[in-house]
Amino acid sequence: MDKSATDLQPLLCALFKELGMFSQANYVLQNPQLQNLEVVNLIAQLKKHQVIFSVLPITQAALAKTNLPFVILNNDGQSSLVKRSRSIYLILDEKQQWVDYQLDEKKEHCQVIVIDSLPLAKQTLKAFTTQMSKRTKWYKPVFWLSLLSSLTGLAVPLFTMSVYDRVIGGQAPDLLPKIALGAFLALTVLVATRMVRAKVLSSVSNRFARDLSDMTFTRLLNLPLLVLSRVGVSNHIARMRNAEKVRSLLSGPGGAGLVDLPFTFIAFATIAFLSGWLVLVPIVMLMIYALVNKLMNSYVQAASPTMSGQYQNSLNELSNNILQLQASGHTAGWTKEFFRQTRETCRQNFLFAKRNGLNAATAHALSMLTALATVFTGIFLVLEQSITAGALIACVMLIWRITGPAQLAFSSRQKFTMMDGSIKQFDRFMQASTENSALRLATLDETKAPAISFNHVTLRYGAEYEPALSAISADIEAGECVAIIGPNGCGKTSLLLSALGVIEPQSGFITVNDKHLKQFDPEQFRRFAAFVPAESELLPGSLADNLRIVKPDASDEELITALTNAGGESLFNALGKNLSIDLSGQSEHLLSAVEANYIGLARALLKKSPYMLLDEPLANRNPLAKIKFSETLQSLKGKSTVLFSSHDPDLIKLADKVIILDKGNVVFAGPIPENTSTEKE
Repeated sequence: MDKSATDLQPLLCALFKELGMFSQANYVLQNPQLQNLEVVNLIAQLKKHQVIFSVLPITQAALAKTNLPFVILNNDGQSSLVKRSRSIYLILDEKQQWVDYQLDEKKEHCQVIVIDSLPLAKQTLKAFTTQMSKRTKWYKPVFWLSLLSSLTGLAVPLFTMSVYDRVIGGQAPDLLPKIALGAFLALTVLVATRMVRAKVLSSVSNRFARDLSDMTFTRLLNLPLLVLSRVGVSNHIARMRNAEKVRSLLSGPGGAGLVDLPFTFIAFATIAFLSGWLVLVPIVMLMIYALVNKLMNSYVQAASPTMSGQYQNSLNELSNNILQLQASGHTAGWTKEFFRQTRETCRQNFLFAKRNGLNAATAHALSMLTALATVFTGIFLVLEQSITAGALIACVMLIWRITGPAQLAFSSRQKFTMMDGSIKQFDRFMQASTENSALRLATLDETKAPAISFNHVTLRYGAEYEPALSAISADIEAGECVAIIGPNGCGKTSLLLSALGVIEPQSGFITVNDKHLKQFDPEQFRRFAAFVPAESELLPGSLADNLRIVKPDASDEELITALTNAGGESLFNALGKNLSIDLSGQSEHLLSAVEANYIGLARALLKKSPYMLLDEPLANRNPLAKIKFSETLQSLKGKSTVLFSSHDPDLIKLADKVIILDKGNVVFAGPIPENTSTEKE
């Protein structure tokens, strides 16, 4: 099946069918958003449906172990679905028939998407190790380069030994040029292998960090909102930084030393060959060093800073609430507490740094002591003529090839501990269930307003809290405008978020067009709906950038119309009627606090969704903005199903129905009674 890069929908559908994923294939076929599918979108769909895959250059070796169909991405813009039957390759043609195919490995820049495992197959609990194993091809070049580097690194000690024993001791200066040429060639190879190895490690670590970041970010986007809200922003940032820890460990300053550590046996073997039992001296000293280092590490860890997390939280609080803090005029108490945390953090960091310095000094002293012990012990062997003076000098030089990597390994013990914790955290994180773990593949007609029904919906944010929603039941017809009212904290926002599907109730259910909300594809459903939070966030960029988030191809006229219909005409005039004005400048905090709601509402209107959820629209009750928004709300009746929460009696009167909540319970749900003032709200 040869399809262009702009028409990969049939290919993806055929791939899912071949993999036995018929529900997913039907979803791809019926989803209008997946028409004219490109390669990037095809990969996104594989990730969404939790198909584990790899993108590799097209080679026989890459395809030898796969029994599943694979996609060949040709450099001419054509893509094909191919499978292997023993030693024969078959391609799916335009008639949906498998025909013989000759695999051409000589095509330049061709890649293949190889399916590693299916979503229903048993997945390993070691996600990090599984991802690492995909890059095993870097082990061999690094191994051989490190081995060659370690062997050529013997050139200087052996050159020195030859000079002392043969040139000086043997009075043979004519040998010096030959020895020097050999040493120069060995050093050239050493430098070249180190440079190539550094490039390989940097490339692998960056790619691996990129893959981990991509997996983490994708998983974060697909986790349920309740799970995301429980762990907090700082934990999400820490997860994203795990990839950077991997990168820094492999390609950082100590990465090369850690790779060289296994090859110190070459230095041991050389010392044993040159001086016999003198090799026992560095072995014993390393054992002593390991014991001392273990004790020193315990001493250093006892001084680990404990205020850093609290201090960082204070900084986050300051950055997020600086405007409110200044406006309150009561900064003395906060400043006093912040200064206390700063002093304590500095004291703990100083103590930790001092002990780390002592640990480093002790390690350096032991390294020097190892060299001195080798020299003094070797002197007796030289006097007994068991070894030559040149051999002793060479052995002392080789000592640094042992103590250097060993010292780095012992000093990196904390890094290894942190790395192990990061790997375990990553594995646990990747085991968490996402919104796409279940088959939620139903789609909506995005051109029609939906009917919504709440059936005994109960939601509790935690066992220690009262229910935010308690057995909520209400029916909303397609195209109706419904106001959700009640005192603060009664559950209005929770009900809207439940209707959006980002919060799942513990009991009860919500139906959309008589179909359970959990049956719909969450991504498609939220793209279909338009939600405006009570406090809209602004992103860095211009006014136009903030509006075009929901519709990238919107014209300037559409942006202005949406902003005006949202009641933001005064905001647009205040910004000089300039859509290109940067909202991340000095006025960012002012707009975030006051006018951002207009922009959030304009986004929803620009989307032209038949299903709108508005949390406290126009909470500032600007009279001119209210008039314009009221006209907009009236025009949406019959075209869109609108649910909005409000305390404004004038807006509530425009609704077809009201849902009155109190402490999570429905007090009344139905049409607004005649001759009844909504001002009771």
